[in-house]
Amino acid sequence: MVYHIYCDESRQSKDRYMVIGGIILPANHVDEFNATMQKFRIEQKMFAELKWTKVSNQKLDQYKRFVEYFFALNNTDKLHFHCIIIDNHQIDYKRFAKGNKELGFYKLYYQLLLHCFGKTYCRKGEDDRFIVHLDYRQTTYKIGTLKVVLNRTMNKKFSIGSNPFRSIEPRNSKESELIQINDIILGAIGFQKNKYDLLSGTKEAKKKLANYIAMEAGLKNLRDNTPWGEKRFTIWNFKLK
Repeated sequence: MVYHIYCDESRQSKDRYMVIGGIILPANHVDEFNATMQKFRIEQKMFAELKWTKVSNQKLDQYKRFVEYFFALNNTDKLHFHCIIIDNHQIDYKRFAKGNKELGFYKLYYQLLLHCFGKTYCRKGEDDRFIVHLDYRQTTYKIGTLKVVLNRTMNKKFSIGSNPFRSIEPRNSKESELIQINDIILGAIGFQKNKYDLLSGTKEAKKKLANYIAMEAGLKNLRDNTPWGEKRFTIWNFKLK
């Protein structure tokens, strides 16, 4: 099985809690997803990039429509979503990454990709492969290093020596419907985890969309860990050791 994973991050620096997550789906479902999204865009007359920061009262119904499509696929196992929440106050970059914040950031990506995707979707004895698309960001870190380290760990920890992480490349979110949908989901999680929904003056549209996403996911909120054993949509409050 060849899987594509579309990843993004939310609230990396200005808030206490950062969220890193991704959507995974088989390669043969990518074109179908994109085609339907284009159809929705024409119907809803929404051609700009979809982003959590752009959610407004005027566009709330349209954003709900895109979220509904995401969960229609999620509930039928055509795509899954997984994320980790990190407490920025707990990160000691000096100990964790030799004082290098970029290295530390990609070490967190490593945890997400290894535990939420590699460990879960790569079957021993099968030729399962991952094509990873990271939302583009300026960085001094060589992303190819992440692929090498992930494949080494897959072999060492899980005895999978087929180098399943075949490609990890940056992707412009404006050119990726899946990264845009991922941005909305991650934005909602970061919004609730950082308790913006409890502040006066917060956009009602964002409160409503975050609650709608939680309801569609079958969750009371987007702050807490999802139940153990959940496969389709998971939130993991990651504890740094």
